[in-house]
Amino acid sequence: MKTAITSKHTRLEILLLLSSLSVAAMLLMLLLTEPDEYKSNVLQESYQIKGAISENDWNVLHNETLFLQDKWVNGSGLYKWFLSKLMPEKDTEWDGVIGSTFQERLAINGQILAYQIALRIMMFKYWLFVSLPLCLALIYGSVNRHKANAYRFGGAKPNLVRLYIKIIWISFCLFAFFMLAPNFVGGVLPYFPFIYLIGIALLISGIIRNFHKGTS
Repeated sequence: MKTAITSKHTRLEILLLLSSLSVAAMLLMLLLTEPDEYKSNVLQESYQIKGAISENDWNVLHNETLFLQDKWVNGSGLYKWFLSKLMPEKDTEWDGVIGSTFQERLAINGQILAYQIALRIMMFKYWLFVSLPLCLALIYGSVNRHKANAYRFGGAKPNLVRLYIKIIWISFCLFAFFMLAPNFVGGVLPYFPFIYLIGIALLISGIIRNFHKGTS
């Protein structure tokens, strides 16, 4: 029991450390990247997505992205509060923020980051609906396999189940990193959510398929 509790605490500490490093890296990137360069990269990302889906789907996705960004930046008041704390001597309207200081750069890039995160969330939402039938089929097939395994001896693979669970935890960290980081997958970016979701479905399928009460 002591070993298990220690292990859990260790994993939590590692997760918190990785989260802290990701946030620190994101802030450093916002500070060091010129707004024009960052905006150009995000626009290029949006063009890649636009070219990968139909025009109607892109219009819906783009409008939902802008709505979500506006809700975060203006509707919630969080951005204006952040900006007032960052530069209390200036107007809190982001349109009036022009300059080359780190504070101004962080303020402008913060809004671009909001669009990037909103765009990628909408991408995941789009591909979730597209891939949902396939994901459900994969999971349902593993449920049938699980039922079949319940009536036979042997074949249990607890170590494999633990490995799948660990991979899922790592994939969640990858998801958070994907939301915050610049495009690190190149032209595969528009299809990354689809690949990610299918991968998660396969991992869940593997856990269900190998988790049964058989005895060796």
